[in-house]
Amino acid sequence: MPEIRDPIHGFISLSSDEMSIINTRPFQRLRRIRQLATTYLVYPSAEHTRFPHSIGVMHVSNQMFNKLIEKRSQVLEWSPDEVNRYRQMLRLASLLHDVAHAPFSHAGDNLYDDSVKGHEGMAGKIITETEISPIVQRIGDQHGFGVEEIAAMITGDSYKKEIRMLTNIFASELDSDKMDYLLRDSLYTGVKYGNFDLERIMNVISLFPKEGAWHLGFEYDGVEAVEGLILARYFMFSQVYLHRTRRVYDRILHHLLKDILQSTYGNDRLPVDVEEYLKLDDYSVIEKAKTIKSVWADRFLNRVHLKCVWETEAVGSKESRAQQRKYDSIIKAELEMKYKPEEVIVDQYQKAPVKFEIDEIPTINIISKDSNIITHSFKEKAPIVAKLEDPIYIFRVYTDASIAQQVLGHIQMRYEILKGGK
Repeated sequence: MPEIRDPIHGFISLSSDEMSIINTRPFQRLRRIRQLATTYLVYPSAEHTRFPHSIGVMHVSNQMFNKLIEKRSQVLEWSPDEVNRYRQMLRLASLLHDVAHAPFSHAGDNLYDDSVKGHEGMAGKIITETEISPIVQRIGDQHGFGVEEIAAMITGDSYKKEIRMLTNIFASELDSDKMDYLLRDSLYTGVKYGNFDLERIMNVISLFPKEGAWHLGFEYDGVEAVEGLILARYFMFSQVYLHRTRRVYDRILHHLLKDILQSTYGNDRLPVDVEEYLKLDDYSVIEKAKTIKSVWADRFLNRVHLKCVWETEAVGSKESRAQQRKYDSIIKAELEMKYKPEEVIVDQYQKAPVKFEIDEIPTINIISKDSNIITHSFKEKAPIVAKLEDPIYIFRVYTDASIAQQVLGHIQMRYEILKGGK
């Protein structure tokens, strides 16, 4: 059985068919898609790609599945063939979940054509329309599933209860995707914020029944390990993913991608055609940037970025934070109307590190160790970490040095007027 040595997880075992998928052209493209987009311009060692991450997610998903089978095989009542089928489906979906990321990962997230549901939708096309398809189908023929079912797990179009449970292993609030990228990003950026106790998480993961289906949960005595995972994500967002210099380069790259797409395809949307899409990667973007006439290309290639001249944070009561965001939105609209994008970039963004509830339904459940009963909502058991449900909020204004004082003066004047109620 082939093995890959990974700096996070050690030796990762794969089947010969899984290795065949890894050796395909679409999957090898992930070697040329940086995991953290422009973060390497701030943290020089953050050169890692979607390639090892995808393999790592498959490995963590497999560990989670095996632990769930070990603990809940009797109540799941799956036959040995069903266990093998669902394990293989999970491994393939986890391995291929990022196969369609655009150049520099999330930098092109809002450049997809409306007919494509983001990189997940494009992944479905790549899995079913390229050389990956017959390999997945060959594996499926041995286990009783089809290539379309694997694509549906990634696009979120599968509604079978067993498949939904499997999908939650790699796509939920606390999933194998986050568990891998936090540890991997922490290692390659050189920071320690992303570390948490993965082994303990594996030991306390379990299942509980609800409305005729099985859902992921965590045993009561593992709350602290889950808190560690949530805190790791919070600190990685606040210190790495939302770093002010990385954010401005993401915006520069976004404009550059639009210019390149316009020059190549006659519009600023990522191509829908799979073969054209697969031609795009970080390397092709950089090469194109060397030849295209674009102010964004010069800034990106030569690391010339606008300087951050204003930054606010929404603090205080819920009402005061909402009011601050309202003021910021007004300022943003005014600045973007008054100045060109190459003169002023306004970055207004918020991100909740974790959602404890979606539509008033808890996303993280604490269950008893020896039964299937929910004993606590996570927010009740972990009140300090529960405060992290409030989104991390940033509002930053970047500008060219030649007009910095003019822009700063406008911002200060407008805030005085807005806060004074005039």
